[in-house]
Amino acid sequence: MNIADLARVRDEDLAGEPVGQASGAGARALMESIKEEAREPVRRRVRARRSAGLGVVAAALAAALVVWSPFGGPATEYANAAVSLKSGEDFIEVVINDPEAEAEEFTEAFRAVGLDAEVRKAPVAPGDVGRLVGPITDGDFPPGTGVTVSTRMDGCTSAWCGKVSMPVGFTGKVVFGIGRPAAPGERYAGPVQVEFDPDGGVLAGYKPRGKPVARVRADMERAGMRIDYVVMWLKPDGSGHGYHVEPRHVGDDWTVENVNRTASDAVTLDILAPDDVPADSLPQISPPPRPEWWKD
Repeated sequence: MNIADLARVRDEDLAGEPVGQASGAGARALMESIKEEAREPVRRRVRARRSAGLGVVAAALAAALVVWSPFGGPATEYANAAVSLKSGEDFIEVVINDPEAEAEEFTEAFRAVGLDAEVRKAPVAPGDVGRLVGPITDGDFPPGTGVTVSTRMDGCTSAWCGKVSMPVGFTGKVVFGIGRPAAPGERYAGPVQVEFDPDGGVLAGYKPRGKPVARVRADMERAGMRIDYVVMWLKPDGSGHGYHVEPRHVGDDWTVENVNRTASDAVTLDILAPDDVPADSLPQISPPPRPEWWKD
């Protein structure tokens, strides 16, 4: 299971979007997540999630306090200079204090609260530096369960505040990422929607939705971007699927739904298939390789 591939969308980006409208930010985040999957098309339904309020665990020195743990061992509340953690009934509250700290300090803290976890640095866009990426898991979850990560923006004075929800009974290994600045041209661990990217540089404030492919392509080329293309088939309720195609299979007058920044010099255009183009009728190609930051 890999939730690191989801495009970043903040709560304020989702506010005011009509429920079930395929052109909303939630639908665009969905399509970015499914278009990176392997060759079999995936169908999912858009569900907007809002973060729950979390308490901040303040600490400057490493400390541990035994409390109850849902992870099958002595529960702990733990903090060091890098991160502060607190376990709950089925979640861990996370506050990243120092994103520049060594990965070993983060790993130490997660293991202290009973989670078999490693933490590594993941290449991200400037606005995601210091944020939590992933997790990547290799174990089995109880039926009907999984991992969710929610971000808390309000009242957060640290690099990242949020909650990682883990099911009781999970015994596998977890790899978390801490965002580091991506090198020029290096692919991001997770894409960023251009119109919501505060660090967009030459693309800052660009609003591609509803524009024809030819115009958006020209704008991206003027900005020096490499361009990938994803064609999507969406339903009125926001569900649907899409995949990468060669540019020669995309019409100049087709409508762009979204543009995602995938590197400092690369973007992916999400394009709505016209009604007269049947689902899955275009030749599919593999997406560009994504960084496997969780591997040795």
